[in-house]
Amino acid sequence: MAKLPQEVKDAIEVAINKQEAFPVATASNDSVANVAYITYLKPIDDETILIADNFLNKTRDNILANSNVSFAVLDEAKGSYQVKGKAKRLTEGEMFDHVQEWVVDELPREAAIVMTVEEVYNGANKLC
Repeated sequence: MAKLPQEVKDAIEVAINKQEAFPVATASNDSVANVAYITYLKPIDDETILIADNFLNKTRDNILANSNVSFAVLDEAKGSYQVKGKAKRLTEGEMFDHVQEWVVDELPREAAIVMTVEEVYNGANKLC
């Protein structure tokens, strides 16, 4: 497991505050790539990202078949960051309950996608 550097957490927080969506990439077992814009994404701690599953049909199917996931966030001064890791989908427990409270009532709140951070890049430079 890797730890999110503070500069990456700061970039994520800026994007959240601007209500920006994060491009999240997954792949099927057949190596078919999928990228979806995700609004409900946030760090839980230095090693864990929480993503709310609402309208994530292909993303959901891919995570259930292949746990590899990555997302990108842009820092206007420092460039783009890419966070890579493994994800699991939870339909009960603390993270699922958090999604139920976090996501607005108008949207489905089907599950919590919990990503464990494994690698972090700034452009081509591996940070951890």
